[in-house]
Amino acid sequence: MSKIIKRAMAIAMAAALALMAGCGDKTGSDNQSGTLDVSDASNASSASNASNVATSEADVKSASERVAELAGQIELPSMAEVTADNLSTFLGIDPEKVSEFSAQICASGAMPDEFGVFVAVDEDAAADIKSTLESRIEKQRDTYKDYTPDEMYKFDDCFAEQDGNCVFYAICADNKLAADILKG
Repeated sequence: MSKIIKRAMAIAMAAALALMAGCGDKTGSDNQSGTLDVSDASNASSASNASNVATSEADVKSASERVAELAGQIELPSMAEVTADNLSTFLGIDPEKVSEFSAQICASGAMPDEFGVFVAVDEDAAADIKSTLESRIEKQRDTYKDYTPDEMYKFDDCFAEQDGNCVFYAICADNKLAADILKG
């Protein structure tokens, strides 16, 4: 019975994502309407919800640049941007704890692929974000083990890591490459 409920929930989530995506702004710009901006992963360069955080190093990539680079180098299903309006809904992260972020999830919900970079307002907020993402990874692992067991290899070396105020996470076909890119 549990398998049936999990599959029904996954199908309902996929349907909701598809419905919401159909209403979204598909221009590739920041979407503040609360709907998903479904665009090809290669168009992810505008996924940031805020201006780049000022740094003393000119060569440090923004969160959106890192996510766009990852989307361009790893084969992914159709991906949807997570916006400031749906950050809490989809990832469970309080937008007030983030000064910059860029994240994508599988648009259909049929595969576990997702990843992101979050610049928190402080290290405590970053620790909370990391903990939230670790919990999400475990929930996704539990959901997909019965729903799409052939996709479980993507969880083998998935990660959520913190470096100061920054948090990086990925569940995808090449998590090692994802880590290298997202850590910038």
